[in-house]
Amino acid sequence: MKIKVIGSGCPTCTKLHQWVVKLKEEGKIKAEVEYSKDINELIELGVMGSPALVIDGKVANVGMPEDEEKLLGIIKKSSK
Repeated sequence: MKIKVIGSGCPTCTKLHQWVVKLKEEGKIKAEVEYSKDINELIELGVMGSPALVIDGKVANVGMPEDEEKLLGIIKKSSK
């Protein structure tokens, strides 16, 4: 699985990326994780907000989940 967080570099976008990395380090997900500040990627995906969570090339979520458990649920649901 490939997970990409796309954002502007703001604290919220950075925090989402850190949460994804933490889930990977804890062994809760197996994924290649990437962070992009390229706003053109958001435009290409038709996303009007950030951060965007992209899993295997598909937008799984836009905005910040409430907590890490919600994030894990989004990732697991999107990776099926």
